[in-house]
Amino acid sequence: MKRMKKYVILMISLMIIGCSRDNQNENVNAFNLDVGVEFSVINSDGEDILNPNNPNAINKSDIKLFYLIDGVKKEVYNSNYDYPRNFKIYEHQNEYRIAIWQNNTDSEEKPLTFVQWSKDENDIDKIETIYERTSNAVLQRKIWLNDDLLWESNSGIEPFFVLTK
Repeated sequence: MKRMKKYVILMISLMIIGCSRDNQNENVNAFNLDVGVEFSVINSDGEDILNPNNPNAINKSDIKLFYLIDGVKKEVYNSNYDYPRNFKIYEHQNEYRIAIWQNNTDSEEKPLTFVQWSKDENDIDKIETIYERTSNAVLQRKIWLNDDLLWESNSGIEPFFVLTK
């Protein structure tokens, strides 16, 4: 009977050690890519111009993102992505928002993302971001919109803003 108790204790110990190692491996293989920023967009009258039911709404198909990579401004389009232009517009409570996945290239100190809101090439906003990079994460630390600091990670709030166009 003593042998059986030792055997049971040994088996339980091995299972606990085995589970601990599996969890550690999961953490090593995990990657946190924190590159999103969200906006609600209103006009000077306070109307939600991301709402497709608004006659003054921004045409979703006219919105384009550009990333500045190695000094070259490149339009974002990845046909195999669910959101090939690296943004999505969705309804959040009583408003529409645009979620933008920003440029996170590691070849730039402050990667730039340009948002062109319409066919007018002058209707553009510039987003700059500083990231903290580790072996298993890319984390936003500061975000600027048109050279104005909008957000810092130590602010305790999510990177969401109201943009007036």
